[in-house]
Amino acid sequence: MNKIIVNPDIHGRHFWEESAKHVNEFDKTIFLGDYFDPYDFEKISVEDAIENFKKILEFKKNNIDKVILLLGNHDLPYVYEEYYEFSNWHCRHSEKYHNEIHNLFNDNISFFQIAYVYNEQTLSLKKEYNDVLFTHAGVESGWLENIVKCDSSNINEICDKLNSLTHSKNGLISLYHITSQRGGVDRFGSCVWADVYDMWWDAESVKEPDAIRKPIHNIKQVFGHTMQAFYDENRNIVFGKPIEFGNCKMLDCAKSFILDCNKFEVKPF
Repeated sequence: MNKIIVNPDIHGRHFWEESAKHVNEFDKTIFLGDYFDPYDFEKISVEDAIENFKKILEFKKNNIDKVILLLGNHDLPYVYEEYYEFSNWHCRHSEKYHNEIHNLFNDNISFFQIAYVYNEQTLSLKKEYNDVLFTHAGVESGWLENIVKCDSSNINEICDKLNSLTHSKNGLISLYHITSQRGGVDRFGSCVWADVYDMWWDAESVKEPDAIRKPIHNIKQVFGHTMQAFYDENRNIVFGKPIEFGNCKMLDCAKSFILDCNKFEVKPF
């Protein structure tokens, strides 16, 4: 089929439930993380976000090989106590329910990962350029090479390296790299923190004269993290469209999407 359901940032929202009814019609259903810390304007309580998360866990348990659960920047402080202690950016983090959410994650920790590669079913001789890398915020070349110290051009090796970062304190620290786009001071944003404009500038850099094309720029990436929400003419908040550039698709629009991996095209579910 080579078609995937992608559920960007959840933040307690229930939009994923309709696409979940069609799980067997697609190769995979991938959640891009950020299950908690609802936005005030959506009036979703932390209690509702917890119940929603329990439904997502049950959905994963019932479709163990079909459903992929990634971690986002809002998840890591709940999951890893070390990360919570050394990080100082806990936007909308629930202190009241921290322990309950921490236990939910850690009782099911084997379900979660930082990155996932969908290996497209194709006979193409350039198969490595047809596969797709999924993370919460996208993999920027500078962060990958200078912070993670990974210069591989193999998409599966990159994915394995990203997933190993949660196994050590230094790895977790590398995930806490935030640029000025998100109020940080780091030169590069991590794969759970990079703003879409960090990613856009990274992709645009290959167009500069004499620029060396980094291996990551050959890789198709799908991520979320930078919510597309705007005021309409009546001052109501509405969600926008995906941002697509280079080999990247940013889908944080509060809805499920269908990704056609053959054409590398997305459309709302």
